[in-house]
Amino acid sequence: MIPATNNRKTGDILKGHKNLTLAAYDIIKEMMFNYDIIPGQRLVFVDLANQLGVSRTPINNALSILAKEGYLDFVPNQGYSVHRLTREEAESLYEIREILETGAIKKAIPLATEKKLKIVEEKMIAYEKAITDRVQRKLFILDTEFHSAMIEMTENQMLAERYQDVCQRIFLRFRVEDLKVERLKEIVSQHKQLFAAVYERDVQKAEALIRSHHQDGMHNIFAIIFKNDRR
Repeated sequence: MIPATNNRKTGDILKGHKNLTLAAYDIIKEMMFNYDIIPGQRLVFVDLANQLGVSRTPINNALSILAKEGYLDFVPNQGYSVHRLTREEAESLYEIREILETGAIKKAIPLATEKKLKIVEEKMIAYEKAITDRVQRKLFILDTEFHSAMIEMTENQMLAERYQDVCQRIFLRFRVEDLKVERLKEIVSQHKQLFAAVYERDVQKAEALIRSHHQDGMHNIFAIIFKNDRR
């Protein structure tokens, strides 16, 4: 993903990129991740073209790709808007996420070498070290990297990428900063328990911990993004 910075115009970042559509796609997606554009917000591709310093064509193409992927909604004669995640969609995404990880762990543990486990451990430590007195969006990237590292032990990169995509579809849709700091400490503890189970080659325990971890995560996230939902 191409980083946008506050020290230079966004349009300057696109200079030199041969594929302006993919470059614009990356920047718009990052804007969603940083909450520079928010769920429900209408996107005017003319304004985006001016902001990114490119013609309307690559912007329109990028928006079309994001709409096909489910990140944007398109209404004829009205244009694009950032998709609002529904509770049903969120439940489905969490279910897919859990199925992917519990299914992968069965194959990952028999293939877990000391080198692979070291990578997982490093991701776990990176998450814990990144915790401060407030919640940052960076933590959700590090959390995904920890879980992805376990899935990558299967040596199936497409499976890991699919998992990462599902995580993005969840975390791009709400302000993670509203999560309580106490929850971060719980996540650290759960990561350590899960890593220990994987290190001990205990498939059954690892599966149970993954399910529990995902259920706790879903409960805490739903309390934020669906706080007005009486269900």
